[in-house]
This record gives sequence, structure tokens and C-alpha cells, in this order.
Amino acid sequence: MFKTAAGYFFLQLSLTGLVINLVSLIPLIRMMKRGDTQFVYLIAIITTLNAAISLFINCVYFAPTIIASHYIFADTVNALGPMIMTNIVQFSWYNGLFLMILMVTNRIVYLVLKKTEIFTKQRIIIFCVLAAVLSFFKILVNDFVIPCCIVYLDHEKYGYAIYNPKNKTDWSGYIDSSISIPVFVGTAFCYIVIYITLRNSAKEEMHQTVDKHQQKMRARERSAAVQFAYISLYYMITYATLRLTPLIFGEDHLETNMITPVVYALDGCATGWVFMFVNEEVKNEIFKRIFKSNQVQSQEPVGNTETNVNAAPVADNPEWMMYNQNFT
Repeated sequence: MFKTAAGYFFLQLSLTGLVINLVSLIPLIRMMKRGDTQFVYLIAIITTLNAAISLFINCVYFAPTIIASHYIFADTVNALGPMIMTNIVQFSWYNGLFLMILMVTNRIVYLVLKKTEIFTKQRIIIFCVLAAVLSFFKILVNDFVIPCCIVYLDHEKYGYAIYNPKNKTDWSGYIDSSISIPVFVGTAFCYIVIYITLRNSAKEEMHQTVDKHQQKMRARERSAAVQFAYISLYYMITYATLRLTPLIFGEDHLETNMITPVVYALDGCATGWVFMFVNEEVKNEIFKRIFKSNQVQSQEPVGNTETNVNAAPVADNPEWMMYNQNFT
């Protein structure tokens, strides 16, 4: 009974996050088409799609295995079906690390270095392609070079489980830590620099005369930095959960495997949530579509001879003046 309830809870959580991300894509695409000189919305779209990958696997595979209490497309945890599904989730995780670098680099270049010509649409696409290739290469290393300690989606443990029957050294975990920790530390340091720069520039703007358009553009730049920082922070919390839960609950306890995928799913939800409700332009676009009302002015019926008290005087209406002159 508890396992079925846990499966449905995880399914609803992942499905909610998937819907949030897909709904947020619509206004993000519209805002990008209207004007995206800094390519903030292009990066946001790619990040949202990446977050939706793991949520999709949770909905179509992982949560159903927990509810059904058996593996889909396989009989054991280390079979081909679970391995493919796990690799897709890991691809989304590794790719998210590279997107963190892209987000913070974009804000550093625009807000701190004041360089507007470095980022182009072509360069961003090339970076994302290289990030996908490197993420795929890291998965191949995990599967074929150091396959002793692969992380699987295991319904029996309600979460992620490391398959290591011979109790070998987890070199894959050490490699992941050597990649993730420097990325997180460097990202956090860069956002601190961005915060200090924005704080100093805000003090300088108090003594400057800035028109409304410039104020709007600067507010947009700062808002994008805050949104990217939130997403990176949630990513760091997810990684910290993955590393700390074995130390807190022990490696053999149910909570160790169960908490991490829930936190990871919440991280996927947060990606779409940040773009949907922290970005004012996207939020206004959504609310405009939801609460759109077409006000149709009522017209007087044909044959109504009542005088309209709001009608303009004859002297103020050139057409009526010309009409009267023709009859005088």
C-alpha cells in the first residue's frame, strides 16, 4: 500500500513539473521571437527542455515501475531497459551542469564585463551541441569504462540505487564529484561577483538620469541573473541531497534512495516555475492569455431615434458642418 502511494505521489509530482515546464515554453518562445538580443530566452528554452527530459522518464517509466512493482522492459535492475532509462536521466543531469556554465557565463559577460558581441545564437547552439556530446560521452564512460558502480532507477528501493555487487571502488562517483563540485563552486563565486556588480551599479544609477527604456532593460538583465541563480541553486541542493542522504540515513535505508529522486523532480519543477512566475514578461504573457477579455462596445439598434447625449456637437464635427453648408 505504501509503495503504491509513493509511486502515485512521484507520478503526480513529475507530471506537475512536466506540465509546468511545457506551459512555460509557450511564452518563452513568444518572448524570444519578439526580441532576445542577449539570448536569455534561448538559454531558458534549452534549460526548460533539458529539465523536462528527466520528468518525462519519471512519468512514463520510473513512477509506473514503482506502482506496478516490477521492471518494465526487463526482469532485473541491470538489464538493458532500466539502463537506457537511467542513462537518459543521467544525460539530463550532466547536460544541466553545462547549461549552468552557460547561464552564469552569459550573465558575467553582459553584466560584469559589459561585452555584448560575444554571445550569438550560433555560438550558443554550438555550445549546447558540444555539451550534449560530452554528456553522452560521460554516459559511455560510466557504462563501458567503469561499469562497476552504475546508478539505476530501482523500483524496489523507491529511487536511485548503485549496482555494485562486487563492492568495488566507486570511481564513477569520484569523477562526478570532481566535475560537479568545481562547477558549483565556480558558479556560486560568479553569482557573488554579479551581485556585487549589480549592487554597485544600482548605487551609481541613483545619481544618473536614465530614461524608462533603459530602466526596463536593466531590470530585465537583473531579473535574468536572479532567475538563472535560482535554477543553479536548486541544482546544487539536489546534488547536496544526493551526497548527504547516505551520510545521514545510511546507505541501506530506504530514505537514502527515495529522497534524491523526489528532490531531483522538484528541481525540474523549479526550472519551469522560475521562468513562469519570476520572469515578469513571461508571467504577464501567461496571465494575458488566461484572463484575456475582448470588450465589445454595445451599439445602438437600427431604427433607434433617441438622441445620443454623448454625441459630439455639430460645430466640432467637420462632416456635419460640410453637410449643413450644402443645404444653406
